[in-house]
Amino acid sequence: MTLKLIRLIRENKGGFIGALLLFFLMIMTIYALFFVSTQSRLQWNDPMYWSDNPKTAAPEWFNIILKPFGNQLPEHKIFYQKDATVNSINDTDFKLENNTFSYQFDFNEFPPAFDIPYEITLGEIPPILEVYVKRPDDLEFRIYSNSLESLSSFQNNGDNAVDNNNNNSTTPTLINSNTVLGRVFSSSYDVRNSLAEYGGVFKFPISGLSAEKIIYSKTDSNTPLKGKYEFIFSVYSFDSDTVLKNLQLVIQGKVYGLLGTDELRRDVFFGILIGTPVALFIGITVALSSSFIGLFYGLYSGYTGKKAGTFMLTVIDIFISLPTFIIFIIISIHFGRNLMFLIGLFILFGWPGVALLNRTFSIQIKNYPYIEASKLMGESDFKIVLRHIVPQLLPFTLANFALSVPIAILGESALSFLGFGDPSFPTWGQMLQEAHASSAETLGYWWWIVSPGLMISVTSIAFILIGRSLENLVKIGKRR
Repeated sequence: MTLKLIRLIRENKGGFIGALLLFFLMIMTIYALFFVSTQSRLQWNDPMYWSDNPKTAAPEWFNIILKPFGNQLPEHKIFYQKDATVNSINDTDFKLENNTFSYQFDFNEFPPAFDIPYEITLGEIPPILEVYVKRPDDLEFRIYSNSLESLSSFQNNGDNAVDNNNNNSTTPTLINSNTVLGRVFSSSYDVRNSLAEYGGVFKFPISGLSAEKIIYSKTDSNTPLKGKYEFIFSVYSFDSDTVLKNLQLVIQGKVYGLLGTDELRRDVFFGILIGTPVALFIGITVALSSSFIGLFYGLYSGYTGKKAGTFMLTVIDIFISLPTFIIFIIISIHFGRNLMFLIGLFILFGWPGVALLNRTFSIQIKNYPYIEASKLMGESDFKIVLRHIVPQLLPFTLANFALSVPIAILGESALSFLGFGDPSFPTWGQMLQEAHASSAETLGYWWWIVSPGLMISVTSIAFILIGRSLENLVKIGKRR
């Protein structure tokens, strides 16, 4: 039966395309479940996890489209400590360690920001940190200088170490007994005040300009200066216990990843990936449960008839006549927005349509001559139902199952878009809601909207095409 079904779907072009799309979705689901760690999936709503990503960056492939126009956007770059060239100077009283990162800048737009996260183990004497930028025109700016406080004067703020949303502060934080975590932001007061000292170098006023528009600018006009930049992170240490580690240079870009990033710096592709099993779980769970309930409720209602069948039909009519979407919103407001609770609501209000269809077919089938003959031969109602009626209802139920999956996914997406979904799960509807809340459609962040919207459409089309092919299969079977 299964092989015959697969063969018939392949013969139907729509069904074959739907099966290919479903296969693609299943590959994404398997990858998300088995190759993405649970810990990573749980970090979706943690801003600190995404702090090194750029904010609202377009997809990387967007630069391919812009290349013929010569207007490519700055790429996001992360340099690690192993990428730096280390130069040390040892003196009797101190040790100077220079970590130099080389960055080739060849874009017509300024990068939006940069930051330098670091971790340093302190000794008895606090070290001095300095950051220099050497430009392609051989000008060198000291953009940051700080003498770290002694170990005893630090407060232990490990629970809120380095809030990346507070870009105006470069104050390091003690994360354990002798380790300090810090980050130098290009937007910090320290960096802006340091750059203000170089106002005489430029032939235009730099007051009010961001650090990037000063560091990467030509001296005669506020346009990007292309070439090789060197970021030098210097540590003056006065004892052997001071150790620099986990140093990075993050050049924030305007393009990043396969599908870009959102307002919270989250990778949109990662959200799409881990949202795929959630969407399929919602759709398949709701469709399977609704189809199962609708099959046997409609079968019993149609085959029994009389007063019981009439009462069961009345129940179906009541459910069908209810404004279900409004009820969903009201219940979500008063009883919470738990995903499993929403799935239960979809099941509760999703079975009547399937039940009504199966009831209609059951009434027709039970009046066929061979059903009457089976009764005259003394066959029980239970055997008649299992042998003769259920097999004829299964193809219709299967087709309805395939068509119910996109209905459930679209329903959850609509509720999430209106703000009544479960915010703890990265569903595609939730991503659309967050995009709308951040005015992505008016600010031009199209990748944030198109990606989840396209996945909802692809999933719906896959099951609709399969459902239509199964409907055609049923019609062909009836003609035969």
